[in-house]
Amino acid sequence: MSAKNKSKSKAAPAKTAAPKPVAQARPKAVPPQRTNTFLPGFWRQHWLPALLLLALAFALYAVSIGFGYVLDDEMVIHKNAFVMKGFAGLREIFGADSFMGYFQRKEQLFLLEGGRYRPLSLATFAMEIGIFGKGNADLPHISHFINILLYGLTGILLYRILLGLFPLKEGGWWYFSLPFLASVIFVLHPLHSEAVANIKGRDEILALLGSLTALYATLKYFDTNRSLWLWLSGMFLFLGMLSKENALTFVAVIPFTVWFFTKQPAGRVIKASLPLLAATFLFIIVRYKALGFMLDHGKATTDLMNNPFLGMTGGEKLATIFLTLGWYVKLLFYPHPLTHDYYPYHVPKVGWTDWRALVSLALYLGMGVWALLNVRKRSTPAYSIVFWLLTLSIVSNLFVTVGAFMNERFAYMPSVAFCILAGWFLTRRLPEWFRGEPDRPGILAAGLMVAVAAFFGWRTVTRVPDWKNANSLNEAAIKVSYNSARSHCFYVTSLYKDEYQKTKDPAKKVALIDTMEYHIKQSLEINPNYGAALVMKSAVAAARFEQDHQLDKLFHEFEYILEKIPYNTNFRDFLDKYMTYLDGSNADKYVAFCHRAGYEFFWQKKKDAQTALKFIQYGINRQTEDIRLLDDAAEIYAATGNAAKAAEMKARADAQR
Repeated sequence: MSAKNKSKSKAAPAKTAAPKPVAQARPKAVPPQRTNTFLPGFWRQHWLPALLLLALAFALYAVSIGFGYVLDDEMVIHKNAFVMKGFAGLREIFGADSFMGYFQRKEQLFLLEGGRYRPLSLATFAMEIGIFGKGNADLPHISHFINILLYGLTGILLYRILLGLFPLKEGGWWYFSLPFLASVIFVLHPLHSEAVANIKGRDEILALLGSLTALYATLKYFDTNRSLWLWLSGMFLFLGMLSKENALTFVAVIPFTVWFFTKQPAGRVIKASLPLLAATFLFIIVRYKALGFMLDHGKATTDLMNNPFLGMTGGEKLATIFLTLGWYVKLLFYPHPLTHDYYPYHVPKVGWTDWRALVSLALYLGMGVWALLNVRKRSTPAYSIVFWLLTLSIVSNLFVTVGAFMNERFAYMPSVAFCILAGWFLTRRLPEWFRGEPDRPGILAAGLMVAVAAFFGWRTVTRVPDWKNANSLNEAAIKVSYNSARSHCFYVTSLYKDEYQKTKDPAKKVALIDTMEYHIKQSLEINPNYGAALVMKSAVAAARFEQDHQLDKLFHEFEYILEKIPYNTNFRDFLDKYMTYLDGSNADKYVAFCHRAGYEFFWQKKKDAQTALKFIQYGINRQTEDIRLLDDAAEIYAATGNAAKAAEMKARADAQR
């Protein structure tokens, strides 16, 4: 072969089939990064602190197991028709306003702004009745026991969560760790006595328990990447919302906590929050179907006891709100004195010239700005401030009016922020200042913790007995809430029902009447139009009449009250019964009162023929042929078109002339 041919042979090799491209394998999807918040073996390693927290709850509140029903317990338990049906009442409990079973009349629900939908705690009361029996005398004791148990479990759950968020430092001691001390402070805090010692406070306990469980489930999702935990988080938050509406704030608290402690991408945190949002949407729908409105029921709340800002200017309302927000902070650090009554005007009406409102405004603005500047630094105080602001917002009166200036139970959920902050200060900040080791006590930190625990424990133990019965609770309230119209009225009510009506000792009766007259006068001086106090004024007037038999004075009191609350159902029921109860003596004075009340007031002033005739008939029944009352009746019957009855009354009157 020539060189030329060889060259061609090398240059142009024979054509062959082109090899098929090898398909490249797709890279496997990288699973989302897991967190390591909750280490396994919690119960094995931490059974002792968990047991101590539960034991502490019972040590503080065991005395309340012997207590009965008090305050709003009648509205949610023993006078709530739905609850008293037991299991048979569950459908009605979940299908209506939570006070519908008590009021029985829808129009009375409009006394409370925004309505109340907290069926889960009522459902637990109904189930207790279904299990233990409606007539069981131990029912209130069982309910108190369950409250304490749930409270202790909340302390344990808080410890579990904080142990994941604030792991024990190497060489640290669990009994001086942030998670344990924060949980101990939570269980000890005297502000919680209302939520635990009052059975009705179970709504607060269940709302926080459900919310914290939802937080735990969300954090478990990021540990395991199992979607089941996300759906559980939505379910538990929904249960918290069914307990009380303030669980709604955890829709913000939970994603904020995840972002703050796990440093997960914002997009993943938002995605994990979808079940929480779904739970919120479902709760809003269920609540709307039960109540028939969102927040505004379309009726103006004109009762000062249910709308404490009545008559205030916008500036006064805002200043008074900030005054109460400052009180909350004060009670976190120094929970004394304590009261269940923050109604008008234990909390005074103030303007922006009051230094307390200005200091509180400055405090909250300062906390908010400082938290915003430090939250990205993962500062624990910044986290605590944000937690406090978020959970307090719904009961602050800034966005939704809650029907009271403030209440200690409103701080139950937000107080978790204070407990975390206190635990951080004792176990992290103090050791840092004094070159100690985190989670190991120095003398100063240990001494401070002992002092806090001793004061909080003492204040809780001395406060709980106030919840024994209505008398003890209201007697404690008037010492602290002396300027509250409600505290004086409630004290008189409990004295009248629990002591005056039960004693047969004449001397004791007189002393009780003197006390009741004094306190009902104080109540009406604070709020002259207070319906409940006016009703009790009539009862006290009747009690005084039983001692002095001065009918003129009694009727004078009745006429004054009629002018104030002519259509108050409770007063009218009392008056109807008492008019029948009065004996036949002093018939002329009795008839004169019937003329003034029936003819002069209800007919001439109110143009209310039906009620006027009712009072006139009382007098006719007492002294059948009284000319004045017969003439009154004839005129009213004639004016209302009942000619036959008018003629009958006129004929009877003429026969006596």
